[in-house]
Amino acid sequence: MNIRSTHKRGFTLVELLIAVMVLAGAISGVLLLFSASMASSDLAWDTTVATSHGEHVLEEMQSRDSLPSILEVDWKAWAAGQGLNTLPRETVEVVFADTNSNPLGVQVSVDWVRKSRAGNITLKTRITK
Repeated sequence: MNIRSTHKRGFTLVELLIAVMVLAGAISGVLLLFSASMASSDLAWDTTVATSHGEHVLEEMQSRDSLPSILEVDWKAWAAGQGLNTLPRETVEVVFADTNSNPLGVQVSVDWVRKSRAGNITLKTRITK
């Protein structure tokens, strides 16, 4: 007796379409995660570089002999001359709290814009001589 099975092996078209949709969803999720991690990495890098630039300005101030020698410098031009403007549209601003006080209150702000996103770090300290 020869009995043949009427069940065919393989996937139906519906099963195949469902598998493709699940796979496409998983791949798009991984791609979104990857692009978000790249943006986060760029922001972390920019923040690290901006912090380093602000610290460089503060270290230069600390190396000066007196408070008047700190106050007479155009720090924005000094930072540009030192090549500290490496971030896109980076600006360095220095604000002194009270120019007649000792210790001298100093605030260094570094601003930049990358891909339409503005970034900013601010470092505050007091310097005495």
